[in-house]
Amino acid sequence: MTEMKHQDAHLAQFLHALEDCIYVMDWDGEQFRYRYVNRAAAVLSQIGSEHMGRTFAEVYAHEPEMGKYLHHKYMKVIDERVSIRFADGTLLPTGALSGESILSPIFGERGEVTAVACVTRDMITSSERGQHLHHYAYHDELTQLFNRRFLYEFLHKSFGLFLIDLDNFKNINDALGHETGDTLLIEVAGRFRQSFGPPYVIARQGADEFIIVCETPIAKPEEQAKRILEVLDKPFLLGDRLIRVSASVGISTSPERTELSTLLRQADIALYYAKSKGRNRYHEYNEALRYDQVVKFDYEIALNQCIERDELMLHYQPIFDAARNQVVEVEALLRWNLGHKRLVSPADFIPVAEETGLIVPIGEWVIRQACKDLPKISEKFGPNVRVAVNISRVQFEEEHFVERLNAIVAEEGVSPERFDLEVTESLVMRNLEEICAILDQLRAQGYTISLDDFGTGYSSLGILAQIPIDKFKLDRSFIVQMNPAVISALLAMARAMNLDVVAEGVEDGEQLIQLMNMGCPGIQGYLICRPMSVDDLPNIWFPDMQHHVV
Repeated sequence: MTEMKHQDAHLAQFLHALEDCIYVMDWDGEQFRYRYVNRAAAVLSQIGSEHMGRTFAEVYAHEPEMGKYLHHKYMKVIDERVSIRFADGTLLPTGALSGESILSPIFGERGEVTAVACVTRDMITSSERGQHLHHYAYHDELTQLFNRRFLYEFLHKSFGLFLIDLDNFKNINDALGHETGDTLLIEVAGRFRQSFGPPYVIARQGADEFIIVCETPIAKPEEQAKRILEVLDKPFLLGDRLIRVSASVGISTSPERTELSTLLRQADIALYYAKSKGRNRYHEYNEALRYDQVVKFDYEIALNQCIERDELMLHYQPIFDAARNQVVEVEALLRWNLGHKRLVSPADFIPVAEETGLIVPIGEWVIRQACKDLPKISEKFGPNVRVAVNISRVQFEEEHFVERLNAIVAEEGVSPERFDLEVTESLVMRNLEEICAILDQLRAQGYTISLDDFGTGYSSLGILAQIPIDKFKLDRSFIVQMNPAVISALLAMARAMNLDVVAEGVEDGEQLIQLMNMGCPGIQGYLICRPMSVDDLPNIWFPDMQHHVV
């Protein structure tokens, strides 16, 4: 036993004398824990006896990315059960450069991996390490072009910038693999280097995006953009494949030196615009143009606070029953008074609200406000008048939509029978079975369900028999065309199915008379009343209505 201890002491002395770094990590099936480090490893990594038994995550709690990197690195040995060599020169999450290392599994008596030993050899001198660190700090590791850090630190002001995005690069990665994709990026970088020398500086932004910055005023930026596209026009030979690549280019220029962040933001907007017009195109940022993506982003930011700023309002448009000569329903129409200065068209902001999910809180506000306005509406049009509210696809996809709807209506003391929920064909057809189940549930609770804009979606008469609705609204296109045979057929079908009908977009007396003669129950449009605030809604009654019916 004494002899074995003596040998262990000699072995420890030997390992501590080595200039190579040695680490031994125990593996418990889930985590690696430090078991041993020699002197060189302790000096390099600042790992001491106090760290023994701790995991990577615990030791590198102050640098979690480093802890994750080491865990994943060692896990490769657990997964493959063989020694693995890692090359030197890899930029670590800490910003340091790794040396060459070999990780080997240590097996237990039953053949299971119980530990992993790592030997790291670093042949880089201090001066070389400084040079390497500087290079890695300011260059893209894959293409060896400059990176964004270099541009911001050394070219923080420039005269112009070209932002280049390879078209459909993801398809190349998916079809041919990431190694082929990386090879293509290296080849693209090489062509840019050959074609654009001083005063141009080339950088890789990341993924498949490149930046070319000009340090002098650019007289004809569109000519340089054409050069960029021409550089990529010749096919790339990757292995045994010839691959054609195109790109989209966003341009931003200035007659004087401008902040790089400003140029990059403008070029990004221009790039998006170029892509929206197709591929293999370029576009120069123009301050005078309205860029939809910028407007959309501005709306997204402003919509986040529209409720708190009290910018939303409801206008109402009456739905008139010609047979009874009275208003039976009013449709709530959302309006947004941005900054209390200008009304934004619903066609502009509703899609943004739906895409961002903001339509959910906004939709709940609409329902609650309609409840609050209902007493005033009832004063003008009677105690049985209903309020129609449009329900978006995003609201329907919310897990607790029905519960939230019922909760708001109950909190405001309103009966579900006073609400008409309008849905579109496209919403229902996204998931017919699931949506129909929700509609059945809502109808059972007393809500009226309407199919809005009938004729603009799938326009299949067969779906009317499948969807649990109480009525459908004829799109105004039917009214503009005014084909009596078509409208009469639809009205006859509605009567046979016990469905109510509302004609939208009625704007003149001739349309009204024709619809009345065909027996259309509901009329909605500017002829009856324009959308307006609840306080401005007029009393609507036509004394000679029946005289016009033949």
